[in-house]
Amino acid sequence: MKLTQETYYGIKLVESLGNLNKGDIKSAAELSSELGISVKFILKILRRLKQANILDSYRGITGGYSLKKKTVSLYEIIEILQGELYIVNEFKDKKKDNSGFRSELEKIQKDNIERLKKLEIKKKE
Repeated sequence: MKLTQETYYGIKLVESLGNLNKGDIKSAAELSSELGISVKFILKILRRLKQANILDSYRGITGGYSLKKKTVSLYEIIEILQGELYIVNEFKDKKKDNSGFRSELEKIQKDNIERLKKLEIKKKE
């Protein structure tokens, strides 16, 4: 299982927006400066998170973004930005195969996914 750079930045973005006080927003430029990521890349990630109803966006000169949901799991962000996580692509099939180490590797995969689902970014209230 490997996180893409886009997914890692997405987690950092959601974390940053989760730390905002109620009613506050951050622009893409502010997020870019804070996280050291290009505005173009930030906007791409923000667009996908907005489409998934994780973020709210506000237009205009004083516009920006805020966290829409009260809690967001890391796995939710991962799924939005890169799809489901698998140790190997072969594990995408739901076929049962108890040969060799496959069943043990599938348990590890399942455990990792469950742990990522429990890791949550909470919106500051």
